[in-house]
Amino acid sequence: MLDKKKILLILGILVSLLIFTSGDLSAAGKKKIILIDPAHGGKEQGIKLNKDVSEKDITLRVALSIKQLLAKENNLEVFLTRDSDKTVDLDDRKDSIKKIKPDLLLSLHVNGGFGKDASGFELYYPEFGEETVKEKKAAKDNTSELKNKCQNESLRMAKIIQGNMNALFPRKGRGLRKADLPVTDGLLVPAVSVEMGFATNPEDKKKLLSVNTQTEIAKALAKSIKSF
Repeated sequence: MLDKKKILLILGILVSLLIFTSGDLSAAGKKKIILIDPAHGGKEQGIKLNKDVSEKDITLRVALSIKQLLAKENNLEVFLTRDSDKTVDLDDRKDSIKKIKPDLLLSLHVNGGFGKDASGFELYYPEFGEETVKEKKAAKDNTSELKNKCQNESLRMAKIIQGNMNALFPRKGRGLRKADLPVTDGLLVPAVSVEMGFATNPEDKKKLLSVNTQTEIAKALAKSIKSF
């Protein structure tokens, strides 16, 4: 026969195991929130590729493809700032970020300029700079820690995308660049802006207009999201 002390000890161990296991299951069951931002839309066409297709069309097609590719991932929930050809201004996009509170924001764009020879993809991630004295006084104690986390995760995601896009477009990567992204200005969220190619470069434009290439870009970005 077990005495009362041994019974209480065994019960205590069992309770601890149950609490530990339930905590693990809860963490494992929490979905990561991904917000994809197809640039432009509606009256905001962005860069024109030809008389029928603009930047807004390319970014939306790729965004919808990414969402479809990730639909069966049980640990992910994917949202779009727009899912049709409608005008969504900067404030509305920022409101979506504040409301959804994503674990990652992916903003999709088509590049242009720098002459016809400029080609390839570019990746930008926000630089969360030091707070001003006024901001430091108003900020909570963990603001700097959150900024560092967002900075590190943005860079980590940019590197993952770079690797997967390099496999799709060998020697076409134009590097990782820090930049203030208007859509994340004043917000703490890991983010990467993807310039998928140059509409002003004949070879890039041909690829961007190809449904097959759009699908391959979506696959590369979906793979990156899953790795992240």
